[in-house]
Amino acid sequence: MKSKLILKKHTKIILLLILPFAAAGMLLLAKNLYARFVVPWMPPCILRTLTGWKCPSCGMTHAVYALCRLDFAEVLRQNAMLLLGMILALLRYAEMWCSALGRPKKLIPRNKWFWIAVLLTWFGYTILRNVLHI
Repeated sequence: MKSKLILKKHTKIILLLILPFAAAGMLLLAKNLYARFVVPWMPPCILRTLTGWKCPSCGMTHAVYALCRLDFAEVLRQNAMLLLGMILALLRYAEMWCSALGRPKKLIPRNKWFWIAVLLTWFGYTILRNVLHI
């Protein structure tokens, strides 16, 4: 029984070691497939076409492309909320490591007020970038 627990722990650790490389590979593959097969057929943003205002996700595709080039300044110029998503993903990854090592910790709050604050931040950023023409 103890050997099964040790094997399970080692399997989690191995998977956590592989995860960043698999995620990076999937991101690059998705970027290339998306650029080749989806972008040519994408309609323009309806909100931006009708009002000239950027929607909350405007610039996200360009931000992901910049992320693939590790150009963080361009990520910030295109859509800074991608960095918020990256921070949350890294915190979740750290939580998974803590759990795999037998010391579970919650680094991201799990209550609804935290997620409401994240959404308000995202929409607040959208309003600011439109008002200030960022």
